Amino acid sequence: MLEAFLQAVTAVFILGCVAGIGYYSASQGWYDESGKKLVSKIVGLTIPFYLFSTITSRFTHSELLDLLGITGVPFLAFAVYIAVSALICRLGLVRKEWQGTFIAQFSGASLLFVGIPVTLAMIGEKGIPYLLVYFIPNVIFIWTIGLYCIQLDGVTKRGGARPKLFSVKSLKMIFTKPLIGFLLGAAVVLIGLTVPRPIAVATKMIGQISSPLALVFIGITIYQIGFKRFAHLPREVWLILLGINVIKPLIMFFLTQAFDMDTLARQMMVIASTMPVSPMTGVLAKLHDGPAEFASASVGTSVSALVFTLPLIMMAVSFIR
Repeated sequence: MLEAFLQAVTAVFILGCVAGIGYYSASQGWYDESGKKLVSKIVGLTIPFYLFSTITSRFTHSELLDLLGITGVPFLAFAVYIAVSALICRLGLVRKEWQGTFIAQFSGASLLFVGIPVTLAMIGEKGIPYLLVYFIPNVIFIWTIGLYCIQLDGVTKRGGARPKLFSVKSLKMIFTKPLIGFLLGAAVVLIGLTVPRPIAVATKMIGQISSPLALVFIGITIYQIGFKRFAHLPREVWLILLGINVIKPLIMFFLTQAFDMDTLARQMMVIASTMPVSPMTGVLAKLHDGPAEFASASVGTSVSALVFTLPLIMMAVSFIR
């Protein structure tokens, strides 16, 4: 128990030190909105290199096949998340015009901007591959069912025809730059190609930028949102926080018990399920006339809540075997 607590405190200290740079620099007025977007874009640009480098440097052909063999677990978890969030809506706990966005934000997570640095601090690089397994269904969900649900809120607000669950545009959006980086790395390993040393070194160096810079971005976000917002949150945001920190990890814990998985895989699946709301759902809500203010509040407060929840998550995960 004491060891788990000290490990949790250490992880939070590491994250806090790096994120604190973003928080402090934001408090000094270093960033306007364009500055924050620039940091976000640099993180988005470097993450595919990180994923490519991780896959090609850590896995053999057979190890990668074994890893991909557990992808069905998070896919099943997402089906349960959708069912649970839809049930919460049916119980009348979510405003009708917010229900689609609620389902999208309850289920989808910020696995790269937040998940990678959190995993490195809590578990180390050995946990990243399992995070990537969770990443695949997460990105597919956001650009299919998640997008569809958010568009439904837009239809409720302004009227018009119901959106399509699958469209050429949404299917194209599944292939984001991070997913392409992951797939390219997987293809190289499965085909048995050797990455030339200059490319391996370059992708590793570029990729190493992503995690600390993502934490700086998180620090900026926490400063701009502040903690005062917690006093004026709508019920729906509290339900999303409950989902992220209690319901989803419990679902994932019980699901992983039904499959033959090693301890690290179980722990990482649970950690991944506790990551904050995907920022992309906030963007999509704004683009499709959804409840943008509610979506923004859910994204921001779920990130800020990490300050309080990470030690508890780390301690709880240490007991998973």
